[in-house]
Amino acid sequence: MKTDKNQIFLFLSTVCFILLIRNALLLKFIEPVGYIADIYSAFPFNFYLGFIFCYFASSLLILYGKKIIGASILCLNHLEILLIPYMLGYYSMGRADDMSYIGEYLQIANSGHFASWDIYPASHIIGACISIISDLEANLTSFIIPILFSFIFIMSTYLFSREMLPYPCTKSVIIVSSFVLYLGIYNFLNVPHALFFAFVPLYLFVMYSYFNDKKHNISFSVIFVLITLILSYTHPFIVFLLIVIFLFHLIPNILPFTQLETLKMPSVNLMGFLILAVSFFSWLIYNEKLMGDLKICYISYINKITEPVFFETTSKLAKANMGFLEYLQLFSIYYGRYVFPTFFIVTLIIYTYFNRKKIKDNIFINYPYLMTLYAILLFIQFILLINPLISHQPDRIMSLNFVLYAQVPLFALAICVPFLKKSKSIYNISLVCLILVSIWTFSFFGCLDSPRVFRTNVALTYNEIEGMEWFYGLKNDDAIVCVPLSQINRFHDIFGEKGTKKDSLNYFSDHFGYSNNSSNIKEINFKLDTNFYIVLLTIDELLYQEVSSYAKVGRYYKSDFIRLRNDVSINKIYDSTNIEIFSSRPS
Repeated sequence: MKTDKNQIFLFLSTVCFILLIRNALLLKFIEPVGYIADIYSAFPFNFYLGFIFCYFASSLLILYGKKIIGASILCLNHLEILLIPYMLGYYSMGRADDMSYIGEYLQIANSGHFASWDIYPASHIIGACISIISDLEANLTSFIIPILFSFIFIMSTYLFSREMLPYPCTKSVIIVSSFVLYLGIYNFLNVPHALFFAFVPLYLFVMYSYFNDKKHNISFSVIFVLITLILSYTHPFIVFLLIVIFLFHLIPNILPFTQLETLKMPSVNLMGFLILAVSFFSWLIYNEKLMGDLKICYISYINKITEPVFFETTSKLAKANMGFLEYLQLFSIYYGRYVFPTFFIVTLIIYTYFNRKKIKDNIFINYPYLMTLYAILLFIQFILLINPLISHQPDRIMSLNFVLYAQVPLFALAICVPFLKKSKSIYNISLVCLILVSIWTFSFFGCLDSPRVFRTNVALTYNEIEGMEWFYGLKNDDAIVCVPLSQINRFHDIFGEKGTKKDSLNYFSDHFGYSNNSSNIKEINFKLDTNFYIVLLTIDELLYQEVSSYAKVGRYYKSDFIRLRNDVSINKIYDSTNIEIFSSRPS
């Protein structure tokens, strides 16, 4: 029987490697087609089925004890997925902020210092160092950094979760579940908030190991101090998270409640928190721009009330006018990596509530601590969602959910207790694999922006870069530039011109201002003697055609772009794939 199993494992491993080689070849020889609204449409469906099968087969291998071969398949599978945007020939996987960050890599590499606007430069310094050492273009570095941090996230999530749940069967489930694409689209973007969101599990592992080590091992001490000192240069939300976690762990030292002993919290000393505080204040002192405007910033923050992220998100969803099935699709694919594990965690909570004696089992050794940490992280996330003072892009708050750090080990526990603790039958292991592969599949089809999650691909093409470089060489600084939607002023950042050159940028009203009359775009939007340019990117044109939620809002129709191209008051002066540029005709 054991020989038969080994033959099956060998067969599964062979099939996986064949599929991985086949998918690698598809990636290698894919013909770049420029911008497309849905990246998933670039490959045949069996390409994605290959990834799904590899995840399922490697899950079986790991749960049956073949961890090395299973983890190797998972790593290769994950790497190939992360390479999709690069192999499609994109300049960068992101726009807006990502474009500015690429420009900052360039700025640091060329000048040796970072810009005054860069208040959290840690990831940009890393990007610039990679660019200098490898002699790669800054935009290529923007593909490497997310891959690096994605694997750091997987490794550190496993290490921290294994530290929490040292039970053999939970370790196997943790390995597999760590490869769920929890970071979503941020697996591909070089956004500091996302990169150091991925870094936090490593810090939690180091912190937990350091404070649990009564001998205070020198290597862990040095690593802990160094990582803590750089944290303030990562992102303010990360600092806020860790301050709350530190304060949570300091409670037993301040309020010696006997009930806290059941949590088995590591004994955190005040010195660790002081190191974080020193790091934070050194950031304030070092950042001359922020310190110079500190009083102004403080007054601005206490007087300015913004719309909380939660209400901003619900407002945007309401405008999309989606039906029940569309909401179900959105929450299943885009947020399924959070939603479905939560169902199992809630089931675990109910189970332990009615079977409290079971908590004494070894498998539940850190369950009270994890549940408390889960509640703390949920509270932090709630604060970020509803506070009216410090806001952020809704997608970053909703997609990068801090509860994830406790969710992964709790989910592994919720899977192991009913299915693997008593029996590791083929039926139970297969059921666990099906649960894991289902969640992974939802995360896979939600990790790239596409119309199926009511978003459009935001990748930047080389054609757009070349077109804008030509355009900036043509126009003078005072010329009016008009666009439907895109933040084209960010192209200055990529070209290393942030702060030195600005566009007189105008955004068109709905439908370019056209109405049922025969007026041309110059008469509608400008004075008769005004000279202006129009930059039209394919992403702006397809957004309201390919994405159903935007199409329902209806700011632009296909007919609007046809009318623009036929407008007699403008001339087309540049035409390339994904970018067209028009100029006004002389009056």
